[in-house]
Amino acid sequence: MMTYELSQDQVKKELSVALSTYTQLLRNVDFIASEDIPAFTFTMRSFGFIFERIPHLLITDDIEEAYFGIFQYYNLLEELKNNLTMAFPYAKLQNQPLLTALKPFPKSHEDLINQWWEDKTGLKVEFTKQTMTR
Repeated sequence: MMTYELSQDQVKKELSVALSTYTQLLRNVDFIASEDIPAFTFTMRSFGFIFERIPHLLITDDIEEAYFGIFQYYNLLEELKNNLTMAFPYAKLQNQPLLTALKPFPKSHEDLINQWWEDKTGLKVEFTKQTMTR
């Protein structure tokens, strides 16, 4: 197994910050315009998939699983942004574009983790609707 300069503690901290950012987002919503409910619902369902494994990753000692989990987080977050851009480009939350609400989510180690994935699988990570290609 190749070694990368990202410790399990760093992965856990990044995922913990992501969960905290999500909590802050939810806590600060006081109004959703009726025309923006479909976009908001889509976003919340997507976050369900993004964060589904994170509680387990915060208590595991398996670095490979932690790397895969943060890889999944980064790529699903990017996929959500792409989907919102295509399907709900005018959606707003708190009088700001919905995409603005996603900016605070951390992506500190995205390049390193994508390199880990490419080295591990031979698949190239592309920032398009379909995030991986051969």
